[in-house]
Amino acid sequence: MDCQIVVAYACEMNISKRTSRNLLASYGAYIASWWLAYPLAFIYGKLTQRIIYRGEFAGAVLMPLVTTIPYALVAFGVGAFIAWVVDSERRLSWAIFPAALYVFFGTIGYHWVRRPLFLDRVAQVIGATFMGIACLGGAMIVVRWRASSERSDNS
Repeated sequence: MDCQIVVAYACEMNISKRTSRNLLASYGAYIASWWLAYPLAFIYGKLTQRIIYRGEFAGAVLMPLVTTIPYALVAFGVGAFIAWVVDSERRLSWAIFPAALYVFFGTIGYHWVRRPLFLDRVAQVIGATFMGIACLGGAMIVVRWRASSERSDNS
């Protein structure tokens, strides 16, 4: 009876160790991504600094999409990296953690000179959501690519 308890406890510790390793890998990739994203965004900003967005749709929807492209590319890479390195059967699920971090931290931290309008908040949410979707998209592509390569190896 004692032997079964020890074996069950050892299995729980193994799962916990794997989970903590995957969480640390996800969080570490998220943190490291900003070291790459800021210089990339600086260079991209120099290329797109003269673009004028006329109208409410362009200012609220197109501008956040255009300005977050470098961050979304890096988030795409983070999602692909997480799906590649995590030790799990459900690799896509682990990309939800950094995607949620991108969405959460992408919506906070704005400082407004004037009281923000509804379209300002829409632009804020669109930019943050674009990064989260890009992260999940990168993970989805890697998961599908690995599944198709495993199927071709088995046949």
